[in-house]
Amino acid sequence: MQAGKGIQLAYREFSIPGRSPVYTDQCAVATSHPLATTTALGVLKDGGNAVDAALAASATLAVVEPQMTGIGGDCFAIVGQPDGSLHGLNGSGRASAGAELGWYLENGFSGKLDITSAHSVTAPGALRGWEKLHQRFGSLDWQRLFEDAIYYADNGFRVGERVASDWIGSEVKIRKNLAATKSLLINDRVPKPGDKIAFPKLAN
Repeated sequence: MQAGKGIQLAYREFSIPGRSPVYTDQCAVATSHPLATTTALGVLKDGGNAVDAALAASATLAVVEPQMTGIGGDCFAIVGQPDGSLHGLNGSGRASAGAELGWYLENGFSGKLDITSAHSVTAPGALRGWEKLHQRFGSLDWQRLFEDAIYYADNGFRVGERVASDWIGSEVKIRKNLAATKSLLINDRVPKPGDKIAFPKLAN
């Protein structure tokens, strides 16, 4: 695209779908869900720092994207500070120290473990990871970071298209577990885009 003599402007083609760069002098937030992005921006407006915003956004994502990793998952982070230093956190859960092969064999486990079995995953490390990050780098009150997540879990939120698409892909797994069926289905079906769903137990 030409703009005057000898000047070349490299804009993307606006007539087709795409995203333009974001320019800001203050902050920017990118998450996989609009409600989580809004949560992070709210925390920043309240005087929180980037770690506060990331933790709050993660908590909201644990509610509004229940098909993804939530409080029962892990947490990994790299925190960069103004002086250029980097700090890494491995919040992956540990395998049980008391696990012994003999126990599994005696209880009928052989070959591969089912991917949905409690025996195939580590202890969740997300919440401890959040706590460690907040203790080291956080600036806002711990409770403040969970306000939006608790609100959406308690009062409900509208299911977006992408979340609904992923959700239906998990329907077979959901139906294998009674607790999951009660919590994650609406009138015995997977939520559709626009449906409202709440998780009061998660809010508590």
